[in-house]
Amino acid sequence: MPSAPFRRNISSGYAFLSQDSTAPESYAMRPTSLQRYLILFLIATALNACDPKGDDGIPAYIHIEEIGLTTEPGQGTASHKITDAWVYIDMKLIGVFELPATFPVLQQGDQEVTIYAGIKINGIAATRSAYPFFTPIIVDVNLTPGVVDTISNAVVSYDPETTFSWMEDFDGALSIDTTSNSETNLVRISDPDLIFSFDNEPNDYSAMASVSGDTLLFECATIQSLEFPEGGKPVFLEMNYKNNHNLTVGLTMVSSGQTVQQALLVLNPSETWNKIYINLTPTISYFYNATDFRIFIGLLRTPETETATIYFDNLKLVY
Repeated sequence: MPSAPFRRNISSGYAFLSQDSTAPESYAMRPTSLQRYLILFLIATALNACDPKGDDGIPAYIHIEEIGLTTEPGQGTASHKITDAWVYIDMKLIGVFELPATFPVLQQGDQEVTIYAGIKINGIAATRSAYPFFTPIIVDVNLTPGVVDTISNAVVSYDPETTFSWMEDFDGALSIDTTSNSETNLVRISDPDLIFSFDNEPNDYSAMASVSGDTLLFECATIQSLEFPEGGKPVFLEMNYKNNHNLTVGLTMVSSGQTVQQALLVLNPSETWNKIYINLTPTISYFYNATDFRIFIGLLRTPETETATIYFDNLKLVY
């Protein structure tokens, strides 16, 4: 509380002192008997408010094992990397919980629980966020102190307002290809031991590039220019990938008549197939006058790596 200036209140008999005041001790606050009673009443009321359940402070518990994703035709794979649950009760944030999670809540009785699926933006643990393109899960739960309620079948879907500006699953005609800078080709592969797989989803092809010997550079980019929303709305690139060498993802743009290549993220090696949500929003907002946006994926082999290989699949550009 900010300290008040020293002043005398004749009607109440109180003197309010600033922290650096040197007023005599006789000016100290001296509450009357009625004021003491009111203070004790307010304290008791506040303590009761801290325990709205009346069950000796015993919380109820909610358990969420995982959150899944379901997709509609035209939305691509349902593979995901949902790591967190953003939990609200009565539109108030209870907390952000890494899954699986069991957590206490102070509310009891019939409550509406809203859960948003959380991801790590750019794969970075410090940039956790509710993914803006997933619908929330809304369930009614009867919370009982000391009892764990498990929210099962927690599944999200893409919001109907989500635009899939570009998708590439390598099953048809390719919309991405090597650039003139590349020293090796983009290869479409069908080996079941190498291609991406998820649950019971059918998948015939993935993409691969390998750099070895006298070659150092691989680079591919979208063939056609991509469309982006105006006004700084969220734009993300989703991608499944596997690599034994650093992999760079970025944007190539035409800005003020000049071609600008902006690296967005370097993906560290992953021995197994991984999922990434790459935030394009800041770069697109910064280059707001740019035209002819294209996504590129690149690899520059270092001499220490004899053969640098990358695999990727299920690219989605969403806003």
